[in-house]
Amino acid sequence: MYIIVGQGIAGATAAAELRKQDRHSQVTVITNEHDYLYNRIDLPDIIAGKYKSSETLLKRAEDFDCLGINCVMGEKVTAVLPARKTVEISSGQRFQYHKLLLATGSRPVMPPIVGSTAAGVYSLWTMRQAEEIIDAASKARSVVVIGAGLIGLKTALALKKRGLKVTVVEKLQRVLPRQLDDAASEILCDRLRDMGIAILVNAGVEGIAAINGAVSGVQLDNGSLPADMVIMSIGVTPNIELAVSAGIRIGQGIIVNEFLQTSMPDIYAAGDAAETFDSVTGASTVPATWPVAVEQGRIAACNMGGRKEIYDGSFAMNAVEVGGIPLVSIGDIAGRPGDYVLADRRGDKYRKVVIRDNVLRGVLFMGDIRQAGVIGALISSRARLGNYEKLISPYFSFADLIAE
Repeated sequence: MYIIVGQGIAGATAAAELRKQDRHSQVTVITNEHDYLYNRIDLPDIIAGKYKSSETLLKRAEDFDCLGINCVMGEKVTAVLPARKTVEISSGQRFQYHKLLLATGSRPVMPPIVGSTAAGVYSLWTMRQAEEIIDAASKARSVVVIGAGLIGLKTALALKKRGLKVTVVEKLQRVLPRQLDDAASEILCDRLRDMGIAILVNAGVEGIAAINGAVSGVQLDNGSLPADMVIMSIGVTPNIELAVSAGIRIGQGIIVNEFLQTSMPDIYAAGDAAETFDSVTGASTVPATWPVAVEQGRIAACNMGGRKEIYDGSFAMNAVEVGGIPLVSIGDIAGRPGDYVLADRRGDKYRKVVIRDNVLRGVLFMGDIRQAGVIGALISSRARLGNYEKLISPYFSFADLIAE
């Protein structure tokens, strides 16, 4: 039997791939959620009223049934016993596996902030949490979103659309700190402020104030903000507890080799919990992006089924729209000392490339994202470049760029 722990996109992709390869062996997916496969990035759109919860489901029970995949819903895997090739779930039931995939994903970071357990403090990671936030927003007038990552900003926009007074607090010097540089962050902040969202950067949170156990405000290191609701959106961390208790080697996440195998025989990992390597920088990384999770789920399943396939690593890649501004951020946009950096800002349009050793290492396009796909291919191919200046123009061809 193949067992997959987790029904996110890595787990669901792996299950479908295993069934494609092996029409006879049992494939069982175990998840502690009650909903089937959905994209977490859609959750703010549910809050905004753009979609109903049911409209964001990518796979339903009948889809798994048609493939002959057994789904064990609403059950947490409490233990992995490698010596017995067994997993145990919260009901006490045990399953034996031939091959096991840990697609356990990640969870929101909940720092030990004073008052964070008060009623009215939420994080957004599941369908049920989105529904709770919708209900709370109907009774609230103001909200503070702590953290200016992608989910935080999209949630802020969703709650603004619901008529709340919204303030975003970020302890770092810019919003979307992983995807943007200072110039791009300034453009996005201006847009969000024009839309009526207050943005505070370089602002630390000291605590959450409460009256009779319910949120009343947020205490900052340089002042305070009234609030009826608080959204904690500081980031996510890989779910590695099962791997730790099973004696599997971990780092930032569950460490895997080029076949996505863990340090334990017949146990694999994929998706937001797996630690692999960045193909641009060579550093260990937990990418935690949808396309990477899809690819890792597929490759892990191939190897579990006996068809060897190597995972070549990945690099940071984000293509999103925030506040009506499209942006693409690929690779190493921060750069290193000695890198050749080209940047061009025109109003709310910004294009930046980072070149190291005549090879394109990072791209940040905002507002005008033409040719982003072509440039992404250049990063992937690691082609040596000739005419750098053409890179920040929306009009070029490969022939203009590649060194002879």
